[in-house]
Amino acid sequence: MKKMIIAYDGSVASKRAIEMALKCSNKDDELTLLTVIPAELAESSFTKMLLPTIDLSSVVKSGSFKERAMETLSEVVAGIENNVKKINVVVESGDPADEILMSAKKHESDTIVLGYKGYGKEGRFLLGSVTDKVVRHAGVSVLVVR
Repeated sequence: MKKMIIAYDGSVASKRAIEMALKCSNKDDELTLLTVIPAELAESSFTKMLLPTIDLSSVVKSGSFKERAMETLSEVVAGIENNVKKINVVVESGDPADEILMSAKKHESDTIVLGYKGYGKEGRFLLGSVTDKVVRHAGVSVLVVR
């Protein structure tokens, strides 16, 4: 039995990661779908700078990002649950690379599957690359899907 963790953020690349994980798995395997919500999403100074006239506390209710992420993952699970023995759904908050690595360890995953969005050198410099960080620090196999 294989255990794979799939980083899912709703992007085309993460949807391809799910497709690839399904191609590499069988009925006895266990998948963990993970979405990471950046902890500073609603409270960041950058968000406040972009939306200075909006009181985010009146728009974003506590837990709403996590609840929406769980709903989205549940929809994904409904479409793939017959392909494997078990699917775990996890939503974490924090640094995406760190949370992917910690969740892989927590769930004793053999493989981490994630999509690569390809921002190029400039994007990696400005944003950092989750994929690059995960590949450098993972103690398990990493399958990167474009």
